[in-house]
Amino acid sequence: MSEDGSFAEKIKAKIFRKTSNKIQGGGGTSTSKPSPREIIFTHEILKEIGPESPANHRLRTIRELGDIVQNKKLEDNAVEVLWMTIRDLIQSNKTTDSRQTAFNFLHSLIQGQLQSLGPLRHHFLLVIKNHAILEDLNWKLEIFKCLTESGKDLTYLEEEIGDFLLLLMSDVIQDGKHVLNFLNLLLNTIKYNAAYLDEEVVVELIRQTCVICAGTQSEDQLEMCIRVLDTVVCYSYLPSEGLYAFIECLCRTVNIEKFCQTSWMLMRKLLGTHLGHSGIFTMCKIMQDKEKHKDYTVVRGAVFFVGMALWGSRKLTNVKHTPGSVLPSFLKALGCNNSVVAYEVVLSLQRLVKKYGKEIQLLTWDTVLEILELLLEHVEVVPSKDKSLANNLHDIFTTVETLYELGQFNGSTSHFFSIIEKCTNSRSENSVLVLIQYHAQNIHPSRSDWIQNLFQLMEKYFRSEMRTAIRLKTLDLLSAVLSTNRHAHETDLIELVVLPQLSRIEADPDIDVRDATVQLLVDLIQGCNSHRCDELLVCLEKLIKRAMVLSTSSSPVAPNKDAVDLTHVQDESNLRDIHTAVTGLVAVFRTKLYKLPSIHACKVYELLCSHIKTHYTHGYLSRISVDIRLAVIRCFLELRADSSERVGLPDLHNNSKIRYSPYVYCAHRHSDDFSRSPRPSPRESPNIMTEGFMTLHASVVPFSETFSIYLNCLENEKDWDVLEILLEQLTHQLQNKTLILSAGSEIEALCSKICSMVSDRSLDPSKAYLDTPAKFTRSDYHGYLFPVLTALATYSNILTKNQQRELIRCLEFGLVSKCAKSCVTTLTVCMLEMTDSMMRQMPPLLGRLAQITATIAMATPMLEFLSNLIHVPKLYTNFVEDQYKSILAIALPYTNPFKYNHYTVSLAHHVIAMWFLKCRLPFRKDLVKFINKGLQNNVLRQFQESKSKSMTGGEDTTELHRSGSHSESMMKRPSRPHSLSVEKIPEDPTITDNEPTLQFHKELTETCIDTMARYTFSNCSANPSRSPLTEFLLSGGQSQMWLVGNKLVTITTSGSGNQSGKSSLCEKCLALCRHDNDSNNDEVFGNNGATLQNESFKSKKRHKSAAVVSKSSVNVEPLRPRSSIDDIELHRQASVEETRCDLDHDTDHTDNILQLGLSGFSKTETGFTVIEQTLSNQYVQPIGLKKQDSSSAHICPCWCQGWAEISIQRPSGKVAWMMRLENLRSAPDYF
Repeated sequence: MSEDGSFAEKIKAKIFRKTSNKIQGGGGTSTSKPSPREIIFTHEILKEIGPESPANHRLRTIRELGDIVQNKKLEDNAVEVLWMTIRDLIQSNKTTDSRQTAFNFLHSLIQGQLQSLGPLRHHFLLVIKNHAILEDLNWKLEIFKCLTESGKDLTYLEEEIGDFLLLLMSDVIQDGKHVLNFLNLLLNTIKYNAAYLDEEVVVELIRQTCVICAGTQSEDQLEMCIRVLDTVVCYSYLPSEGLYAFIECLCRTVNIEKFCQTSWMLMRKLLGTHLGHSGIFTMCKIMQDKEKHKDYTVVRGAVFFVGMALWGSRKLTNVKHTPGSVLPSFLKALGCNNSVVAYEVVLSLQRLVKKYGKEIQLLTWDTVLEILELLLEHVEVVPSKDKSLANNLHDIFTTVETLYELGQFNGSTSHFFSIIEKCTNSRSENSVLVLIQYHAQNIHPSRSDWIQNLFQLMEKYFRSEMRTAIRLKTLDLLSAVLSTNRHAHETDLIELVVLPQLSRIEADPDIDVRDATVQLLVDLIQGCNSHRCDELLVCLEKLIKRAMVLSTSSSPVAPNKDAVDLTHVQDESNLRDIHTAVTGLVAVFRTKLYKLPSIHACKVYELLCSHIKTHYTHGYLSRISVDIRLAVIRCFLELRADSSERVGLPDLHNNSKIRYSPYVYCAHRHSDDFSRSPRPSPRESPNIMTEGFMTLHASVVPFSETFSIYLNCLENEKDWDVLEILLEQLTHQLQNKTLILSAGSEIEALCSKICSMVSDRSLDPSKAYLDTPAKFTRSDYHGYLFPVLTALATYSNILTKNQQRELIRCLEFGLVSKCAKSCVTTLTVCMLEMTDSMMRQMPPLLGRLAQITATIAMATPMLEFLSNLIHVPKLYTNFVEDQYKSILAIALPYTNPFKYNHYTVSLAHHVIAMWFLKCRLPFRKDLVKFINKGLQNNVLRQFQESKSKSMTGGEDTTELHRSGSHSESMMKRPSRPHSLSVEKIPEDPTITDNEPTLQFHKELTETCIDTMARYTFSNCSANPSRSPLTEFLLSGGQSQMWLVGNKLVTITTSGSGNQSGKSSLCEKCLALCRHDNDSNNDEVFGNNGATLQNESFKSKKRHKSAAVVSKSSVNVEPLRPRSSIDDIELHRQASVEETRCDLDHDTDHTDNILQLGLSGFSKTETGFTVIEQTLSNQYVQPIGLKKQDSSSAHICPCWCQGWAEISIQRPSGKVAWMMRLENLRSAPDYF
């Protein structure tokens, strides 16, 4: 370094010394700063760098001069001299070091003296242009860069620049080491001097740039190539000849992720120029060129650019190519069979269809569909781990389907759906559903082979398909076809499609499909009346049985029938189809019951019965099984039969109306028709001829099977919901005797089972059954059983005596439970229906009833039981006094008006009065005390305790007055004491608000007491009956009524007629005598009298009332032969006990006597004779009195005068008698 440094100093010293001397000599003065132009190369220096100098010294000197010439201004022509001195060093025969030293010196010289080079720039360009040594390429580039100021200034270089660039670019490409440097120079050259480049040069530069782009892997070089191409587009004129290479290059670079956006922007610029359409055409050529298919990146880039330019998100508006013009090229591009190209085509088509699917026309759609079909084949043939291609392809299919559903698809639907059909396994469920819907349009009788097409559709999308939604859609299609064409093609459809496809549905693993299939079969069966209906029912039967076996295989019956084992409840997910099938069969049964052939209804009935029995056999406890049993049992419970034994169900539109089937009958075991000719089985249908109508085929439903299910349910059912509906509805069905009697002996088994359920005291319903209500007690449980027992009581003629007695004992047991009310009601029915069985049970039953606490709820049934018992004399014929006291003890508490309503109190009084009259006379005296005590405790004492209170009853009693009361004041009058010693009802003056109500109940009590006073010792009729003679005597008379206490006293006198003529008879008597004067009265009178007397003596009955009644009692004795015609005798009795009369005697006795008197009176020979006889025998001498002298007897002018009727109306009845004034009348008659 020391030597080099000293040598450099020597060279500088020589140069600057010479320069200094020249400056001083030339100017005569010296300056402190020498001028740059003062550097002068002497011959000595030139010789040192010339060829004659040693090589090492020469090169050394040239290197030392490099910095000087670069930084100092040389004198004129110095550049030329220096270049001429060293130019031999760049010859090819020189060493590399010599050439590079020379090029380095030249570079420094040009860089330092560039502004003064002038035409030398052109010379130096030619120097580097003609220098063909590739090893010196770097210095050529540096010199060129220096000459042109990095390509910006081409002064003196314009003519040679194009060829030089092409030549230099070839060397650069060949060398491959200085590409970036050259591309940068090329970029500036084109950018600043594009006008100096010819078209051929530009085209070649583009091609060479594309070659670099295609052959390099450097991202920097690629980026620089794209920048060069962009500069060409922006600052130059791109010839059409270079368009192909330009586009091809961009098609490659666009595949590189880093340059994708840059390439697209450059392509947009290109297509935005006048070469836009040419560019689209060029890219289409690329896609169609099979040679280019080898380089799939170029094809892919072309597809991308075309799609983005024509219908992309930033499409070019100046390019007017339609999709239809470029899509065939897309189709050709797929010929390269490359997944990358296929993916790009899919993306491009996806953008096209989504954005402009509505606007695409038919021809374009054809091309699109062809592309899609080819893409689908590619996906299937060339599998790939990346599912993006397939997913985007199916997304296009989905978009087209959406357009189709919206009616905006303008292409060929058949072509499109043929493509979809090829890939149904890869398509979504919705897509296949659309495809099925499309095929459904072509399944019509007007199309050839439509049934075969339907079969193939079912085969592909039902049997071969596993997706549930698609299979369900296929079933919907089949259902629609059946509903539309079943009227004409039902048999063909069932034979060719339904049975082949659905006959093995029980083995299908999909529960949803089984459920839908069952529903389809049910709907088909409901409208099918052909023989194929049996085959369809067989399909359902197999499904039910097969599913039942699968479902219950792990569900054994609980060992303890009273304790439900919840661990055996089955999985319900596999039972939904069974539920649909059974509920559907129920609906079918309701429909088929009224259709022919009736054998279908019987077949369905058998299926339902068999299925329910299977439930109880396997102990089925799931929720769906409960719903199944509820549906079937509810249907069976709705069955009814009319008098003609026709089976019916409630009308669907009017549930209260029963619609009976003309084709289905029940078997009635007591019917005469069935006894003469037995009913056929459901399998054998007889012909029943009806007048005027066609022959109908009738079938018989064995209702005994239903009863067997009822018994099975009562025995094995563990769910309370099912048992509850059975017990509730069975009560109503038992009212239909025609249907129940057809069950035969099952009714006896039902009665025994219900009785055993009531008698089983170890049963805990809340534990024995599922889903029971909260706090479900045995009394609540029995509340459902006793109504059934009530209905069973009406079948007493079928039940055995033991069953009847067991039934009654169960009801007696229920009297101590919460169901006592219903039990009493049931016992009332049993009393009427099972009289013989009730006879022995009645005395202890009355004792049990007497032990029941009197409550408001029990009032009505208890009193109604006692009231109805009166009408069954057979039950109380042997009653003793204790039974009567039990009855009265039951009724007396209900007379309390402060606790019970008007109806209950009134009914209680009615029961007491009726049973008092029904008991024997010897018991009545003691019962009076018993009743009086009960009334005292329940009524009279309550009245006394209510002095300071108001009665709590809410019923309106303001209008409850006795009918015989004239006013309120008259009702409060003290009544006349009765013959019996009965305590009077105290008046309570403190009661004001409820006084009418209290008065009403007081009167009821008084009525009861009055009844006992009237009938304690004797019986007589409640109302007297006037005889014709009495009516004759009292006609025209006067009547007057008085209210005495609670009695109405009425006195009616005989009418007084005017005396007529000498006969001293009144006008009406005289008219009567003249009317019958001509008849043979004596004979008739004698015969009638004798006959009447004989009948009166032979009669064993006691008449109800006597002609004359005393205030206490009356005894009417039989007529004697010597009695007068009217047969009226007045006897004064010694005591009441000696003159009792029996109510059982016929009341016609007295009436006949009176009629005899009138008859005898009207049939005597003459009126005078009759009257004299009548007046002479009118009165019988009282006992113990002597007969008066006839001369002293005063005979009235007319015998019909002086009579009066005394009538006393009491609460317990009415008493009336006739009397005649015996006193001689000397004074005027006041009556």
